[in-house]
Amino acid sequence: MRKRINIINGRLRQMKLTLNEAQTIDLSKAVDVINKKHDDQLQAIFREAEASGGKSLRDAVRKVWEKDTNRKKFLLDQANNITGRKTNTWSATTYRLALAVYVRSPSAYKALKDFDILQLPSETMLKEFTCARLYAPGAAAWDSHIMEQAKEYMHLQQGNAQVIESEATTAPRPAPKQEGCLIFDEVRVIGKIMWNSKSQQMFGLAMSPADLGKLQDIFMSMDPVNKNQKASYVLQFLWRDLTSAKDVIGPYYTFEGTLGYKNIITCLYDTMRVFHKHHFIVNSIVCDGASSNLAVIKQLTGSRRSSFGVLHGEPDRHKICAHFRNWFCPDVDVFFIICPSHQMKNMINALWQSKQGRTKQFQKSLYSGGFGWTAIELMWERELARMSKNIAREVPRMQRSYVERDAWTKLNVPPAKIMQQEAVLAELMQYANPKGEPKPLNAEETLLTAEYLLACSQLFENGMLSHSIIKDGNSAILNNIKTGYRYFESWLDTLLDENTNRQVGYSEFKPSAPKETRFLSWQTWDLLRVMFFGICGLTESFHARHPEHFIQPLRLNGSAVETLFSQFKHRAGGKLTSINYETSLRSVMMKQSKRSSVHASGKGYRDVALQVTEVPLKRKVAKSRRKE
Repeated sequence: MRKRINIINGRLRQMKLTLNEAQTIDLSKAVDVINKKHDDQLQAIFREAEASGGKSLRDAVRKVWEKDTNRKKFLLDQANNITGRKTNTWSATTYRLALAVYVRSPSAYKALKDFDILQLPSETMLKEFTCARLYAPGAAAWDSHIMEQAKEYMHLQQGNAQVIESEATTAPRPAPKQEGCLIFDEVRVIGKIMWNSKSQQMFGLAMSPADLGKLQDIFMSMDPVNKNQKASYVLQFLWRDLTSAKDVIGPYYTFEGTLGYKNIITCLYDTMRVFHKHHFIVNSIVCDGASSNLAVIKQLTGSRRSSFGVLHGEPDRHKICAHFRNWFCPDVDVFFIICPSHQMKNMINALWQSKQGRTKQFQKSLYSGGFGWTAIELMWERELARMSKNIAREVPRMQRSYVERDAWTKLNVPPAKIMQQEAVLAELMQYANPKGEPKPLNAEETLLTAEYLLACSQLFENGMLSHSIIKDGNSAILNNIKTGYRYFESWLDTLLDENTNRQVGYSEFKPSAPKETRFLSWQTWDLLRVMFFGICGLTESFHARHPEHFIQPLRLNGSAVETLFSQFKHRAGGKLTSINYETSLRSVMMKQSKRSSVHASGKGYRDVALQVTEVPLKRKVAKSRRKE
């Protein structure tokens, strides 16, 4: 058998032909055409080989073809990409060869490319092709990335200074101050083994020994103290400039279970440290109203762990402290602001709970009737009656699911957004105060519900979620926010004052009691106060340092981080795991769309301008419509 193999190899050497460069390129093009356009005929050759000599002959023929094809693909790339343009495309064969050189010596790879010895992809394309894990969890691994962002910000400031010099002195443009808010949010991921390809180490594990099965040896080889970590939650940070449109993706942290307030404080400290190291100043922190986040706020502001309560004997007995001294920049106070989108959903959900048989029964006074979601349900019945009579609807965008509100609807912004807009308010007011007709029996309840929604509209629709700006303490947006907040403050004052001298037969009003039904729950009320005193304090502090700048409240929104999560899940096919989280994050960072620094917001609550998004998808339009 060995003698026969030697004879065959000798015949192959005799049949070997040497091709020049032009012939090699032509042959490579021919091979490429066969692979792309005549794959069915190629597969027929493989089947014929299997029929004549069995699977061994088929595999041998396929192996020879693929080996020669890979070599020819590389040569074809060298011929087609000799121009060195950025639009050049590369085959997987070239990428594998380039990576083999790059991982051994980046300097040698750069020399081969710069001296045109070989036509190779750029380093950026290599990282994008591999979705390289350049950053592990934690602030320390992100130091180099934030340093690069600081250099880009310096160029932004220099470019802005040149624009200022070229413009007329009558309308100077204020320079960016590198001061902004820090936004964080958590997302739950599917736990698997997490691998850091840069350090060649595992930095997370989310399966038990029974789940690992054949990977038991890997589980046993890992350090159970430092590296055995179930990554069920990821805490992501984002720094957002308030003096320009710059956004910087910050570190992320992995956790096994639900985040505790001590863990969040530790991550917050490390993240602020690495940002301030490169002169990114944090003047505010935006988060949602989770119980752990509220515990962090009370811990850092020096408040008690339970409800903020009431300050008896004080002029403003509902005032709270919503800030703490910056650890790394003592001259700047850091204000907490609850995400307005989340707080708006909390307020509408609280009104939905106010109905017979549910957990709330709102009352503006201890001696008055209740109000709540019943008025919204009757409004929807009136809308159905109008549709049955072919009469124009008063609230065209209202849907049945927005009124019935299942668990999924409660988490969405549009169902809560429409409840505090002008259409709903106008319909309720018109029904309770008809012109030339007697008032309905439930007119008072309807008016109280409309007043509640009007206060929410002033807080959110015309306040925190408005597209306008806050130039000083007398801005219209800030006045709207104060007006909306005073409604709830006055409501609570009425109940507290009546409770002091309440009549016999009426139950005591306890705002901090879990079973109190006549007012907002103490958690919702505390979050509302944090948001109010946070934005008011930030406005006063920010304008005292930078009177020439303005604040756009829509940028103080946690939807910026949720937008990142949506992109990650889209890239991961809807299944975000501890493995593909880092690759998704890196992919978004590699595909940053370079936009001009326009200090303006998008169209909706979640359309906040974000500098790290991918190119937006364009809706396909039919040819007939385009011709019109």
